[in-house]
This record gives sequence, C-alpha cells and structure tokens, in this order.
Amino acid sequence: MEIVDEIKGMLKAKGAQFRSRLKVGEATNAPVEESQTGKVSETQKTSYTETSEQSALPHCAPTVTNPVIDRVFQLRENFVIIGLTGRTGSGCTTVAEKLATKEWEELKSNYKDFNSQPIDNVVRKDRIIHRFLKEHWTQPFDIISASDIIFYYALQESFDVFADSLASVNVEPDEHSKYEQSKPTIDPALRGELEKLKDEFGTLHDKVLRCEEFLHNPDDGNIEMLKLVRTVVFTEIKKFRHLLESILTKTIKKVIASELQTWGNNIRKYNSIKPKSEPHKKAPSCLARKINQIIKVLRAYDKIQNKKTLVAIDALRNPFEVLYFRERYAAFYLMAVHTEEKIRHDALFKKGFRIDEIEHLDKVEGEKSSFHDSYEKIDIDKCIELADIHLAHDGTDKDHNRDIVNQIFTYVALIFHPGLIPPSPLERCMQIAYTAKLNSGCLSRQVGAAVTNEYFSVQSIGWNTVAEGQTPCSLRNLYDLFKDEDEGAFSDFERYNDDFGKEKYKLIRAYDPVKKKLKGLNLSYCFKDIYTSSKEKQRNNQVHTRSLHAEENAFLQLAKYGTQGIKGGKLFTTASCCELCSKKAYQLGITEIYYIDSYPGISKLHILESGVNRPKMILFNGAIGRAYVNLFTPFLPLKDEIEELTDVKVKQVIRLMSQPPQGDK
Repeated sequence: MEIVDEIKGMLKAKGAQFRSRLKVGEATNAPVEESQTGKVSETQKTSYTETSEQSALPHCAPTVTNPVIDRVFQLRENFVIIGLTGRTGSGCTTVAEKLATKEWEELKSNYKDFNSQPIDNVVRKDRIIHRFLKEHWTQPFDIISASDIIFYYALQESFDVFADSLASVNVEPDEHSKYEQSKPTIDPALRGELEKLKDEFGTLHDKVLRCEEFLHNPDDGNIEMLKLVRTVVFTEIKKFRHLLESILTKTIKKVIASELQTWGNNIRKYNSIKPKSEPHKKAPSCLARKINQIIKVLRAYDKIQNKKTLVAIDALRNPFEVLYFRERYAAFYLMAVHTEEKIRHDALFKKGFRIDEIEHLDKVEGEKSSFHDSYEKIDIDKCIELADIHLAHDGTDKDHNRDIVNQIFTYVALIFHPGLIPPSPLERCMQIAYTAKLNSGCLSRQVGAAVTNEYFSVQSIGWNTVAEGQTPCSLRNLYDLFKDEDEGAFSDFERYNDDFGKEKYKLIRAYDPVKKKLKGLNLSYCFKDIYTSSKEKQRNNQVHTRSLHAEENAFLQLAKYGTQGIKGGKLFTTASCCELCSKKAYQLGITEIYYIDSYPGISKLHILESGVNRPKMILFNGAIGRAYVNLFTPFLPLKDEIEELTDVKVKQVIRLMSQPPQGDK
C-alpha cells in the first residue's frame, strides 16, 4: 500500500502542472463537437468533469465517446446478415434460435467466472469474447426463415391450389426435377382435414397480398406497412404453420419437407410455387430477391426505431442465393452447420420424419447436381463449399449446448470487432489447406490439404493436381491437342491413340459451331470424362483421373523432400478423405483428420473405424477463406484503439512516474 500511495502522490504532484491545460477540447485528441449555436452543450461539459485521480494524469481526461472509433465499428455492428446453411437436421434452426435470444444472460457458453484449472489461451479467448459481447449484445438477431418465405409465396395462391398441393400423395415434379416420383393423387381424408384452415388461410392471404403490393412499391416512411410486413413474416405465418402442423400430426403426412423443397425450387425458377410455361425473368434469384425485400423493410423500420439491423437467414440451400447476398453486402457471412450423420438422423426422427422420408431427404440433399440444377434447385454441398464460417454441432440438447453458443459468440464478436482475438491453430492450418486448393488445376473441384505434426506445425501441403512436370487440366486447350500444338501439355496416348482420337474429333465437331460463345474462355477438357464415357465398364472408375488427390499429394511431399516422420500428426482437408487417401493416412500414423464435409463413400466406416490405431475424424469448426482475412484483420492496431478510447498515453504516464515532483531534492 505504501508503494501505491507513493505513486499516487507522485501523479498528483506532477499532474498539478497540467491542470491548467485540461480545458475543453484539449483533454482528448478528438475535437469536441459544438451545437448549432457554436457552444459546447451541458452534456459535453458534464462528461469532462474530473475526478481527483483523473486530474492527476496528463492527457488522461475522464471517459468520453470517441467519435472516430465509434464510426469505424458502427459500420460492422449496425448492419449484419448471417446466412445459415446445412443439411436438414444439422442444427441450423438451433443456431438461429441462439442468435434470436433476447437476454444475454440466457446464453450459456463455456465461459467461467472462476477457473480451478490452469488457464490456457482457449480460456483467455473465451474471456475476451465474453467480456466484449456482454457490452455489445444489445439486441437479438431477426430470423428470416426461408421456409416461411416459401409459405409467403404459397399464401398468395388460392386455398384450393394450396390445399391440393399439400394433400397430394406424391409431389408432382417440375421439369428436370431431381425427384423420381409418379403423378400425384389427392388424399381425400387429408384434403378434408385441411378445410379446417380455410378461414385462417383467407385472412392471412389478404394480408400477404397487401404486403406484396407494398414490397413492389415500397415507402420507407410508411410505418404502418413496415409493421404489417414484420408482423406477417415473423409472427402470423409462423402461427399459421403451427396450426397446419397440428392438423398434419393427425395424418400420415406429419412433415412437408418434400413439398417445401419442391415449392422452393419452383419459386427460384418461376417466382411461384406452381410451374409456369416459361422461367421468370429474374430466375434463379426469385427467392433471394424476396428475402432481400424483407431485409430492406427491416432496415427501414430499424432506422425509424434507431436500432441496429441484425439478420440471420435460416437457411440458404442454393449457391446462387449465397452469391446473391455476398455480392450485395460486405456484411454478409455464410455459416455452415455440420453434424454427424447419426446425430442428424436421430434429430429428424424426433421431429416426426419417417425412415423413408429421411432416406428421400438424404438422396435429394446428397446427390451430385449438374450446373443447371445446382443454381435452380437445392445444392447443399456447394453451399457448404462456399461457407465462410463452419460450426460443429455435437447433438447436445439446444438448452444445454454450451459449445455451439461458444462458437456463435466467437464469430459474432469477430464480425462486430475484427481482430478481437487471433485464429485458433485449427483455423490457421485449415486456412493453409484452403489457400493450397487454389493452386488446383482440376476442372471440377478444388481441394486442399495440410499435414502437421502433433503441435500443429505444418510439414507439407497438397492440392489435387497432376504430377510435377505435367500440365494441369485447366491450362490445356482441346484445339491445341487437335492441331498438335503445345506438344508438351499432352500425353502420347492423347496424341496418338486411334480410339481416343475419334472421341476428341467428336468433341471438336460439337464445339466448332458454338465456340464463339466461349468469349475467349480457354477450352479445357477432362481426360477422364472423355475416356470413361467411351467405355461402358469404366464409367465410374476413378483410376483414370490425371490428378493426384490433395491428401495424397501432401503425403508424397513428405517422402519427396524428407521428414522426421509424421506419426501422431494431423491431417487437414477442405473436403474429406476417400478410401484410398484414408488408407494412406492410417498407414502414416495420422491420429486426427479435420474435415469439412463427409465423403459419400465408405472410407470412414470401413477403413478409419477399423483396427487399433484408428484416426479420429473431427468436423472442422472455424473461419476460412475471405472470412479468415476479414475477421482476423484488425481495423486498427489494438494499442492505438486502446489509446484513442482512453486517452491514456502509456509512455507519458511511465515517464511521469519516473520523475520526482518539482520541489523534491
């Protein structure tokens, strides 16, 4: 205490020399804003009232709001859009419910006020995040449910169209649909039950039509209509759906996931739940545009209410919709929610899905899509590939899932305040794998991998590409092969084999009439597609691909350039291991494999979950890609931010404390 008292005495004595300089406008680096009369307001005068301890410090005025710092971070805090994506049952709705929590105290994370165990950097990061959000989680996110917007479209139709569609025994597919189903027939018992909703439907139908007219002719000052749109989208559609669910639970059709998917696909293409003769002129962005119109209503309403606009969309399952929002809003982030398949299936079963319905969902959501289908229908794999942030849901009950809350806290805090904490070792290593994949010359999909030792020190990286010395597929041109130019880019087989020559000639004949449509784009080609398509027995054979897999390439780098050994190490892959790469990882003694999306084969069950040295398959959670850069790059150095906010000049304070007060001998 004597030392503390001595320091205080020194500060007070030295500070007396500066008191005459502590005038309004000099006490802080930021100028004091004047009122329209040119005078400092009483509020501003009050904010500069000194306490005895504050007056002892040079350039250390009482706490004031720093307008520059506030404006910098208000750009982030005042407007945020989070898109959620993931397979049905993965936990998107759980994350949405956490984001919509009104009271901060209701959200329980891994943060502890008291830690009985040694504190590590994970705990320190939790503390920083918790303390920050305690001050900044001032309002919940508004959740725009994509399925509610699909119902918004359905409510614009007549009741008969709506009810007949739901009472169909099978859903009639639109043209080029993924669904292999017969023409539907109406279930009279279910149709009769739906009649109970006719009055409620009619009332809401009229309100939706009023909202639709307003969205086409918006008026940001019309508070009555802004409120009506909010009420319909966030309250009344949900109430109507609850009534519908209460009726469906008494019938064979307890859930309508297939109907919602079919309606959604039709909306993207036709701007209606019903197929039309021609696609809509705004296709395939129709559903995304409607969600965006709702977001604009929220912004207008929140501006009147002097509130932030914080929006989460549950959920985006079409890649074009992701790109639609990403290209329009710098404040948009896509969060992919992952979980183990068993956990997901259990969650669906608890919601009332039958086994055949779960199998149908898996087929629709898991099968590969053509480019055309990918941008007009659901393509969850592509959405996951586009995700900025990955959350891992371990299946814990939502009311007790502290881990998912911790992940949400971390990335909301980083969106509000980039650079608040540094990335985790998992994020750092996966970002290296993500960056590596950009080197890939594959025409179908880019994959990256990184191999580390047990301490997350990177030992090698790889990406799916051809062997060193060969030319990546993306750099080769079919016309060069046909004209026998750029000989080094092609194999002797491609140049001289008669059967292959016939196939490449077929392609040239197909491309010649339409090559101007490429508009300068390089005419690359996939050797495997040509070779296997011409041979019936080889069509699903992967052995004829020219490229190494990313994981395989990373493993070979270890052998090529030498290593001290990688036993006990870790593998990071932006996809997940196939059967061949899984065997190699197992043989190398890899103990942990961090992956983003499950491989559709049997690599996990048959290879990795066999024997006594089983590697752990761990779903990655963290930020990668552009989000890694955006979230972990500070707007300004933390030291400068602290100094600007507090007006404490550390060097001046230390120098002052090192000098005896005047008059001392």
